[in-house]
Amino acid sequence: MLAIQTDPQPAALAIDVGFGYTKAVSSTGGKVIFPSVVAPAGFPDAFDRLDKSDTGYRVRIKKGIDGPVEEWLVGELALKEGREVQYFQDWEKHSHPAHDAVLLAAAVLTWNWPRAGSGIMGISNPALVVGLPVDIWRDELQREGLKKHLAGLVAEVSVNGNNPVRVTFSKVYVYPQAAGAFLTVPDLPDSGIVALVDVGQKTTDSAAIEIAGGRQRLVKTMCFSINKGMAALVEAVREEFRRQTGAPLPPQQAWETVKSGSLWYRGKQVDMAPAINKARAEIARAIADQVLAGWGERADFVRKVYLAGGGVLDLPDLKNIFPAAAVLPDPQWANALGFLKVARGLAG
Repeated sequence: MLAIQTDPQPAALAIDVGFGYTKAVSSTGGKVIFPSVVAPAGFPDAFDRLDKSDTGYRVRIKKGIDGPVEEWLVGELALKEGREVQYFQDWEKHSHPAHDAVLLAAAVLTWNWPRAGSGIMGISNPALVVGLPVDIWRDELQREGLKKHLAGLVAEVSVNGNNPVRVTFSKVYVYPQAAGAFLTVPDLPDSGIVALVDVGQKTTDSAAIEIAGGRQRLVKTMCFSINKGMAALVEAVREEFRRQTGAPLPPQQAWETVKSGSLWYRGKQVDMAPAINKARAEIARAIADQVLAGWGERADFVRKVYLAGGGVLDLPDLKNIFPAAAVLPDPQWANALGFLKVARGLAG
């Protein structure tokens, strides 16, 4: 007779698979973040066994009963050691191999799954909530396609050589980005139009509600996505590097340069700080202009604007451009934490 696992707490897992970073949180307190990047893994060699300082993950995945075994470097390890680094940029995220690799890695790192072949049935397997950009979420084919894919996902997964576990989800829900972050706002006013702007890697999402008489109403015309995010800053750094040196700059080095402000090339230090600061200001203005234009006549009547997403940390000018703006306490985690509230509701 098969054993049955029980858990008095709602079994809930939220995974925000962004174009830049994957963030995951669970109802058991698990929490992980890493770049949404993978690379095919080769065989471990002597250096892998000697060097234990690398961050990131080696992930082994077998889907279904007779599915092929895939092995990936995930996150920082893919950036440092991967030879065929893969970023997923398609709107239909789940069609890219990198999607399942990062999602399953995040799931294993944040939940206590039964060991593969243990015979434990999954009534305590978590309900899962993921997100999509607002405009993509509105597309029923995209939304339901992602939901169907994840609901049917059954995999044996091993991370960093640990015993494989069996991953499958009890329920799946797909939630709009920015709307998820809204669920974490700590100090909503008692009336007026309140908006949230979520700056990600490839997109910026807007959501808004109108509060009156203790009730909240979604302002649908102010809920949308624009195709601009932190990737524009990376491209600006790459263009400036090419202008100064005539050479291309790989995306992963561009990200490192955004943080450091300079890099070494052929024995000389290349100062990128002035170009980075200029690009930050220009991109913040471009994002704000597009969002404010999307809000139309309502823009002047917004009482409060909340800023979320990892991008707001790199674009500080946004706080000064939007009226009455405030950065959420943990902006990069806002969607994931909001999704977890939704997941708890599904599991409860």
